[in-house]
Amino acid sequence: MIREKLTAFFKKLYLQLRLFAAECLLPAFLLNLCIEAFSRESVLLPFLYLVKSPLVFIYNMFLICITLSFSFLFKRRRFMRFIISVLWITVGITDFVLLQFRTTPFTAIDLLLLDSAFSIMGHYLSVFQIILIAIAIVLVFILGIILFLKAKKAVAGTSLFYSGVLCLFLVLTGFFSTKLFVSCGILERNFGNLAQGFHTNGLPYCFFSSIFNTGISKPVSYSKEEINRIVSSITGTPTPSPTESPVPSVPPAVADVPDQYPNFIFLQLESFFDPTQILGAEYSSDPVPNFRRLKENYSSGFLTVPSVGAGTANTEFEVLTGMNLDFFGPGEYPYKTILEELSCESLAYNLSALGLTAHAIHNNEGTFYGRHKVFSQLGFHTFTPIEYMGTYETTPLGWAKDKMLTNEILKTLSSTEEPDFIYTISVQGHGAYPDTEILENPPISIRLLPEELSGHEYGLLYFVNQLYEMDLFLGELTAALEDYEEEVVLVLYGDHLPSFPFTDELMESGSLYKTEYVIWSNRDSSLRIEQDLEAYALSAHVLDCYDIHEGLFTRFHQTQQALDTYLTDMELLEYDALYGPHESYGGELPFTATNLQFGIDKIKIEKVLLRSNQDGSTSLYISGENFTPFSIAYVNDKKCTTTYLNPQLLSVSGFESSEPLTVSVAQVGRDSHPLSFTEPVTVPDTGKEQQEE
Repeated sequence: MIREKLTAFFKKLYLQLRLFAAECLLPAFLLNLCIEAFSRESVLLPFLYLVKSPLVFIYNMFLICITLSFSFLFKRRRFMRFIISVLWITVGITDFVLLQFRTTPFTAIDLLLLDSAFSIMGHYLSVFQIILIAIAIVLVFILGIILFLKAKKAVAGTSLFYSGVLCLFLVLTGFFSTKLFVSCGILERNFGNLAQGFHTNGLPYCFFSSIFNTGISKPVSYSKEEINRIVSSITGTPTPSPTESPVPSVPPAVADVPDQYPNFIFLQLESFFDPTQILGAEYSSDPVPNFRRLKENYSSGFLTVPSVGAGTANTEFEVLTGMNLDFFGPGEYPYKTILEELSCESLAYNLSALGLTAHAIHNNEGTFYGRHKVFSQLGFHTFTPIEYMGTYETTPLGWAKDKMLTNEILKTLSSTEEPDFIYTISVQGHGAYPDTEILENPPISIRLLPEELSGHEYGLLYFVNQLYEMDLFLGELTAALEDYEEEVVLVLYGDHLPSFPFTDELMESGSLYKTEYVIWSNRDSSLRIEQDLEAYALSAHVLDCYDIHEGLFTRFHQTQQALDTYLTDMELLEYDALYGPHESYGGELPFTATNLQFGIDKIKIEKVLLRSNQDGSTSLYISGENFTPFSIAYVNDKKCTTTYLNPQLLSVSGFESSEPLTVSVAQVGRDSHPLSFTEPVTVPDTGKEQQEE
């Protein structure tokens, strides 16, 4: 009896497998070719990939098969296969589109950046392209409805139980085959170069990896004893208990830290680098003379950053936290994952412990990469995004020019009596770069480009001239800080190389992951150290130059870099600080999210004026302080059409008259997310001019 039941079971399962092979294998093969064609931006390269890496191709095809097999759990399985196929093609097309504007491929983490993506879509896509995308979405939706209706009378033809068994069998097979292929070296778990990793391992595997391989996995050697060993090696003392200070502010070896610290300004420049490093390129004149002067006369070197073509927030993360992004999942943005819910050690927290006030400045939207939330988790006291700045000049592509940052930095320096830490993020060098000539009589022209960059002449011409203007900003900023009454240390660096088809061989540095940094001071010009650094070691290096050793990760980089265990110990510390029980801090994190203040200058309402018009309508004017083009009036909690007239006056239309009116002003970016509101003002009578006494 048992034998007969087992025979019947395996017979039905075999029939299910045959049906699966007939309906899923060929579609999976074609889908894999299709999405790899998008990923590799070529129709022929997927076939070369199939020939050179047949096991990897078959494995990725099998992953697609697994997803298609779930269609057997539905009565309208043809319709579900259509939906799953559309999703895969969408992944391929999205990857292709993103690769036109950056060099990093599409990962699941990008889905968490949709709010930011929509706010800057106009910088990358034309109106015509956006319309085409909308039409394609509508057509797919209509086709889906047609298939759904036609499939209404379709019969599944198989047992739901055996379909479920098949799906479970395929998922388990996929799981164990992944483990086997990774252990055998056929597939990679982590990708040093994300773009190369996608080509080597296949888009389906890499995309799934970006979903399931996130955060930092618990290292095999992780233990309380290992953390004790590392902390003792750093501080010379055992790990503190939760009731003790997490790490001594000054290590025993250094007891003469000065009472008065300089102001520290970290300036992260969007896509900035010295373009003369492109081998074979020649220009009409030096595009970055101020930067060249600074790096020749002050401490400087190459800076290895975690990304190329995009990923500003990840370079930012490494510099601010001293943590290595290599230990995270492929393509991950900690700003959109762990830092959404957890505070962690940062340069802002460490310098705040020494009495400095921590500020952030960015001449772009405050919600981009979730900075309006993350900067609180990183210990900043104030954050001034573009919503809190006045009128400004933009590039032909619509990005704010960096020269506006000089005034914002000086205003922030003057806002407190104590020293300040100011983290500034620029945006002028941002892409996407044009493929047509949009500049008239640019100050810098390109005389010669290597053959590999043929077809990108207009984009590079635009970009090099943005670098030229950014370099002028550096000259203006250092000139303004030169005579500042307090000591200022300016650390400037590029966040990543721009999204052009550069190769390692084209770059003088020999790597696409290297920009440059400079440490400048308005007091001590004798400090001259040439040293190449990783981005995660930059802040520790800067503080070490000024005999400052605050923070566990700061001292780790300052004392452990020469050890063979440097990277493995760093992974242990990062896991413990972000995902473990925080043994390195005595079992409890000592960092609490700050109450982040937006903007240095407080925005307030002083008067609300209501006037009756001849046509019976009512006009509303708001006078106050520090309004910007991003100031939006809310009347009785309803967003109203607002016209910015000047920093002291707004006009409002489209509100409903009522008694009384409650008026407030919010700072709202292009994503329609209000960052802050003024104190509300109540106007008791409509139709009359009202004024606060």
